Amino acid sequence: MNKLSNIGVLAWSVLSFTASAQTYVSDFVDGPITDRPVRILQTNSAGDDVYVFDPSTMQQVGYIENLPHNHGATVHADGTHYYFTNEHDHTVDVVNSKTFEVEKRIPLANGPHNLSASMTARKVYVAIIAEPLIQVIDMDTNEIIADIETGGGVHNTFVTPDGRYAVGGMIGASEIIAIDTATDEVEFELSIPYSQNPFTGGVRPLTFTVNDDGSTRSMLVNVGGWHGFWEFDWETQELMNKVSPPEGSWNRMDQTADGIQSAPSHGIVVLPDQSQVWHSSRATSHIYGYSFPDYEYLGRVYIGNPAWITTTPDSKFLWVGVSGHNETAVVDIEKQEVIKRFPVGQAPKRIFTAIMPQDWEGESD
Repeated sequence: MNKLSNIGVLAWSVLSFTASAQTYVSDFVDGPITDRPVRILQTNSAGDDVYVFDPSTMQQVGYIENLPHNHGATVHADGTHYYFTNEHDHTVDVVNSKTFEVEKRIPLANGPHNLSASMTARKVYVAIIAEPLIQVIDMDTNEIIADIETGGGVHNTFVTPDGRYAVGGMIGASEIIAIDTATDEVEFELSIPYSQNPFTGGVRPLTFTVNDDGSTRSMLVNVGGWHGFWEFDWETQELMNKVSPPEGSWNRMDQTADGIQSAPSHGIVVLPDQSQVWHSSRATSHIYGYSFPDYEYLGRVYIGNPAWITTTPDSKFLWVGVSGHNETAVVDIEKQEVIKRFPVGQAPKRIFTAIMPQDWEGESD
C-alpha cells in the first residue's frame, strides 16, 4: 500500500433511533450506525489521490491513486465501491472499496463538483458545475439514468437523512433545488437572493436536521458572504435562523492560504445524536460549535484554514480537511481540541464518512 501513515462520512445505514444528517452521510436506512465499519475519505482537490482512514484505530488503511482533481465522494449502498467526481476528465470514477482500484469511469455531460447518494433509492446525484444540471447514476448498473435541469451550475448535492430527497446548491444562481429520489421529479426550488449590505448570496455546503420520526426538519446552509449558516424550514422553505459566532470570537490565528473565496464558512455538520452543530471558518482558521436546537455558542477550535467537516457515528470526533496545510485534523468534541494531525495530499477539502454494511469485510490485505 502506498503512502501509509498513522492517520483517518458517506453512508450505508438506516433509522431505528433518532439520528441527524451529517454533511456526508446520505441516509439512515435500518438500524444503529454506531456498530458498523466506518471509513473516512479525504479527497485532495489539487492532487490525484485520496486517503482512507479507519477512525476506530485512527490509522490510515488505504491510499487511492489515479483520481485527478478529485472533488466529491460517496459510497455504494452495498459498500462495494466508492464514487469520486473527477474534474480533470469530467467523469465519476468508481473505485473498489477492498482493492482501491479504479474499475470504471462514467462520462458526464460536463465538469462536475460534488456528488451524494441515496442508499434507499440506490442512486448517485452528481452536481454539474459547468452546466445547469444534476445527473443521476443507477448504482446497480453504474449508468446515467436521468438529467435534471437546474437554475444554474450546481456546486454541491446532498441527500436527506431518510434518503427521500436529493438537494442541489448553486453558487451563481444562489438557489437550492430538492428532488424526489423515487421519481427524480423536482419537489421544490428555493432562491436565496444576493444582498449587497452586507454582501451575501450563493449556496455553499449544507446539511440537515431531522424530526423524531427521521423525516427532514430543516436545512442548515453555508451562504456566501455569511460567517456561519442559515436555517430553512424543510416544509415551508422559510428562513428560521441566521447563526454566526458571537462578538469576541472572530480574531484569527494565521493567514488563510487560498483566501475565503467569498465564503467565510465552507463546511458544516450536525452530530448524529443531534446535540451540536459545527461549521468551519476560512475567515478565522477555526471551527465553531453550537448546541442544537437552541444554537447556544459552545466555543471554537483552531484548525488552520479548515475546509469541510465530517463526524464519527458516535458523535465524539470531528475530522476536518485543512486545505492550506495539507493535513487532516481530528478534533475531540468533548475536549474541544485537536488530538491528531496527519499529512495528506495537496489542498485537502472535501472529507467524508463512509458507514459500511455490517457484513463488510474490509480492505484486501
